[in-house]
Amino acid sequence: MLQSSITAWLKKPAAVTQPEAPPSPASLANTASPTGPTSPPSPPPPAHLILDVAREEYETPLTHGLETPPLPKRFSLPPLPANVELVPLTEDLVPAFKRLNALTLPMAYPASFYKEAMTEPHHSLTLMALWHSTPLADAPPSDTVEKPRLVGAIRCRILPSSNLYLATLCLLAPYRSHGIATHLLYNMAAKASKLYELKWITAHVWEGNEDGLEWYSKRGFEAIGEEDGYYRKLRPSTAVLVRKPIGVEMQVLLNHLG
Repeated sequence: MLQSSITAWLKKPAAVTQPEAPPSPASLANTASPTGPTSPPSPPPPAHLILDVAREEYETPLTHGLETPPLPKRFSLPPLPANVELVPLTEDLVPAFKRLNALTLPMAYPASFYKEAMTEPHHSLTLMALWHSTPLADAPPSDTVEKPRLVGAIRCRILPSSNLYLATLCLLAPYRSHGIATHLLYNMAAKASKLYELKWITAHVWEGNEDGLEWYSKRGFEAIGEEDGYYRKLRPSTAVLVRKPIGVEMQVLLNHLG
């Protein structure tokens, strides 16, 4: 009896299951995620970034009608304060630029330094940070606006071996911890990367400037050497040479900023 039951079961035709049809593009577009709409995954950086060809734009292939995906968090910067505006150096800002450097830097710069900053290619590698009394989006009519204050600045040079050298980078103490100096650095690097094929960013930092050395270290700079007697009027007189490579991740960030 048991054997006949098994035989009957073996002879029973199996139910044929029809394969499900793949969902149409329209149904996929209208499908909501439990946590909200999802963005298309970001593709890997194109191969030219690995070769440090910085002039080319980082472009993400997109489906027609979709917005550009946001920059991954690991590449992003904190937002610039709403009161801050980054602008090129102008003639009327030169006196404030001189005062800023005199207040914040351990060495004096001659008049030729500032005259040169208004000529190319140096002018394109100089950037100012202005602090407005009110956020730019809420600014009243121009005739009642208080004149902004110059609180930070950066000036760079291009050295051999595709090297962006930071000649000066300074920020008034009351305006620190807002990310202003970081934005000056990365916006200048983004601008320079469109003009030159950059591989490195370098700077000299006074050995006694522990806060400055820590600031650069937190942003991926490494100490690669020391130069005794660099700051002739300071004790100690040694400068630490720091350097940061412009690798794939940083190049992606610079292209988005640029």
